[in-house]
Amino acid sequence: MDFYNKYYEGIFWLSDNEDNKIISTLYIDERGIATITSLKPFREDENVTKKWNKENLVFGYINSNDKSQTYSIKLYDVYKTHQTIGSLTKYKYQSNNSFIFSGYDNDIKISIYNTILLSSDLINNWIPITGFNFKSEIENTFKISQLYEQPQRIELFKNNDFDIYLFFRASSGSQGRRNSYIKENIFINIECNKSFEIKELFKIKTVIERLFNILLFIPFYSNIIEFRTDENKAYSVIKKNNILSSTTGKKINFSVFRENSQNIISNWLDKQEKLELVILNFFSVYGQKGVLVENKFLTYISILENYHKNNINNKGYLKSRLNYLLEKSSINSKINDIENYAEKLKITRNYHAHLEEKHKEKSLNTNEIIKTNILLEFVIREIFLRELEIDENSQVSSVLNEYLKSLND
Repeated sequence: MDFYNKYYEGIFWLSDNEDNKIISTLYIDERGIATITSLKPFREDENVTKKWNKENLVFGYINSNDKSQTYSIKLYDVYKTHQTIGSLTKYKYQSNNSFIFSGYDNDIKISIYNTILLSSDLINNWIPITGFNFKSEIENTFKISQLYEQPQRIELFKNNDFDIYLFFRASSGSQGRRNSYIKENIFINIECNKSFEIKELFKIKTVIERLFNILLFIPFYSNIIEFRTDENKAYSVIKKNNILSSTTGKKINFSVFRENSQNIISNWLDKQEKLELVILNFFSVYGQKGVLVENKFLTYISILENYHKNNINNKGYLKSRLNYLLEKSSINSKINDIENYAEKLKITRNYHAHLEEKHKEKSLNTNEIIKTNILLEFVIREIFLRELEIDENSQVSSVLNEYLKSLND
């Protein structure tokens, strides 16, 4: 997807005003934000003083300046960001939510989609299956061959709503007489039994992406996101996601997931409502940069408290809830005094939530909270795995082992 830091020439029009097409320049920056610059407005009644509200959808056909290639583009949630008045009036419009198709789409006005395609470097590295077969002989002379045969798709899940499977996509090319390549990507394909507007597709994408965040235990977004129309036109998401903080992963073995994927995905979909608050709150801070460590701590404690209250016992208090969940975790044998540690967590929560100065001296300090957040993420992840009915032989990660050792020292 070499769309970034480039200018394009093309025509654009509003979804509800096809008769008023404007010739404009489009620039896609390194983040995937698309800016239209034009000498004409989208609406004739636009002026400087009048408030210009968001336009839901703009269509366009564009050509790149550096090669003869036509693209079809759909820009959602478009705002006017600039307007000058004078001998040369200029307008600028911006979209953070745009999609591009490599080719001329005669059906560009159709804005419903039935398939989501997701690819990630982390997913590629996790799955051991590949179509590459290398052979080499390096004795008298250097001799090497590179064979590729596309693997069969891997079925993961199917019900009345979705058909989810892994698809291997490969491309090849030559960058000169002495340079050739073959590139393989693995996509999670989610075929829907009916077509959806783009907002609904994003919700489905998020649900599936979060599941794989839990399975790999590494915060990530897909590197490549595509939405396919009923006419089999695959539109790529242009905007790049924010970079997440990395953590020490603890991946579920791929073979375990593959053998149980129907049940795992079914459980995940079925429990979206039951675990809604846990999921929303966890992923609001998990891996997110710029979140204060104290706020992350308060969020994780709140998740554990509410999970215990809503799913285990609606009677109790914070310390007893934390004590129960810590004992249920695989870390229970690693902490010498769980009850004392639960008390420490409770005091720290009360200090930061209610600013009770009397608790300050007995609270965890900032460095201890950073380490504690790692532990709490581990406990919450185990809750998710139990809900998904994944029977995993839990091995406490080296990072967590080091932290638990410091607790006991």
